[in-house]
Formats: sequence, C-alpha cells, structure tokens
Amino acid sequence: MAKFELQNLYFPLGFTFMKILFAIDGSNCSKIAIAQALDLKCPYGTELKVVSVLDFFEPLPAVEEIKEREIAAARALVDETVEKLKNTHKEAVVTGEVLDGYVVDEILHVSQEWGADLIIMGSHGRTGMAEFWMGSVSRSVLLHARSAVRIVRDKSGDDQPSGGNVLLAVDDSEHCDHLIEHVIAMPWTAKTTFRLVHVVPSINPDMLLDSDTGYANTLSQYCDAKVAGAEIWVRELVGKLNAIYGDNVAESRIVIGDAREEILKQANEWPADLVMLGSHGRRGFERLLMGSVSEAVATHAKCSVEVTRMPARRKPKLHVVK
Repeated sequence: MAKFELQNLYFPLGFTFMKILFAIDGSNCSKIAIAQALDLKCPYGTELKVVSVLDFFEPLPAVEEIKEREIAAARALVDETVEKLKNTHKEAVVTGEVLDGYVVDEILHVSQEWGADLIIMGSHGRTGMAEFWMGSVSRSVLLHARSAVRIVRDKSGDDQPSGGNVLLAVDDSEHCDHLIEHVIAMPWTAKTTFRLVHVVPSINPDMLLDSDTGYANTLSQYCDAKVAGAEIWVRELVGKLNAIYGDNVAESRIVIGDAREEILKQANEWPADLVMLGSHGRRGFERLLMGSVSEAVATHAKCSVEVTRMPARRKPKLHVVK
C-alpha cells in the first residue's frame, strides 16, 4: 500500500483525517486524557473539539451565583485546553464548547451532530458492584455512542514504564476489518508498536466426544485447526500494518481460552498502554446471556481502552405501490 511520511508519522494514501471529541470535566482522569491528547501528532485536516458539560438542576435564586461561577470555570477550562491543543497541533482545527444538560446525553448528542469519529474521555475508576449499580458517564457513553470511544486510565503508578504499546484484539469478522481501518486512520507516532491478539475459544471436551477415536485426540485436532486457520489471516493483518508503518512495528499472539480473560491477561503481561477492540453491538437479552467482551475489557483493564463500532446500516425504504 502506498504511504507517505510526515514528521515521523506514517499515513496510507487515501485515508481520511479524523474528527476527535474530547469530553473534559476538570477531574484528574480528565487531565490525563488531555495530557495524552497533547501527545498525539495530528496532521493537517484533523478536527478536534473540546466540550465540558454542566448538569444543573432547576436554579434557585440563592444558587444563581454558584451557577455563574461554575459556567465561568467551565469556560476557562475549555478555553485553556483549546489553547494547549492549538499550540501543540498547529495544523489541526481546534474548537471548544460548554454545554448545559445531562452529561451523557449532551456528549452523545454533540458527537453525533458533529460527526465525531472518536470520543476521548477519562475513566473515574469505578469497579465491581459500584460500577454495576451506579453506572458512570464513561460506561454509558461507551455503551451508547455510535462512534469509537476511548476510555483513558492513569498508569503512572505502575512499575512498568509507559510507552506506545497498542494491543489490538482481533477476530475473523467484519468488526475486526472496521477496527483495522480505524487504526490505519489514526495518526500514530513512530514509537507506536502493535500486538494483535486473537483468542481461540476454549470448549468443553465432551462436546467433541468421538466414539471411535475418543475426545482427547479430536479436541487436539480441533484446536490445532483453529489456531492454524487463525495464523493465516492474523499474519495478513500484521503484514498490512507493517507495510504501512514499517517492518517489525506489528506482531501477533494466538491463544486459547476465554476472550475476556485472555485479552486482559495479555494486556497486563506485555504491558499494553492501550487496548483496542471492536464491539459486536449485542444488545438486550442476547447481551445479558453472552456478555460483552468489549465492556468487560473496558471495565477491568488497567490501561486505556478504545472500542470501535461499525457504522449502522440503514435498511432501504420499501416502495409501496398503491
């Protein structure tokens, strides 16, 4: 694939520049998200929008002064962030806006109206039952956004040094194809390295019981065939990324087990600074029964996580003949 180099960045010819939305609130995790945004190398044509949402109840006269102070503080935060991004990304178009309303609704609305390709926001670190019962802004945006969502976490307390390690959780589906296209559209620095991880699902040996040969040999053959098949298409993806970004930038791992557990394990052991995976968009009862790999990884990973989504397909309208 043809490519060109610009300021230690590599871009395939023909790709489209991105529109990235930053949702900030002045918290520590929000500051970390902005710090990572400043490290991005955005070329000419990239659009960045910074938003901060104020969620006011019906104002009373006694709290009107507090409301005005909150608005002024939010505007100052947005203006300061916009200025930092403009100074760092001189060739990008950077804008900012303060919104009033329910935080999740406003972020989802502006991202859809503006046509964001990616939403970047901090995680407030809720885990366990608190995450399940209380929910969070980042979790709600992750579940309902139509674009890719990156949840940023702080790794400054880890013993491992932070770098540009990006783990791509891949499978043999159209969702993975969209993930790779999204990765290629992103502007990565030259220090970025990719590790593609594919998990072959483990199965109950009794499901492969063969009265003639016994299940042990049959299970081994099944796993070997799955791994061998995966090695072919995963190798092609690795070759595609290396052809664009340079030799030895991408590598792969194929493991057997539960996808959620193995992705988290691989991310911790490498260690990854960012995990990217595609959402298969399961909803309702199906999601309750099968769970969501992307949500589980986003909830429990120690590093930042980005979940991509395929654009919704609209069914063609039927022409009714009267």
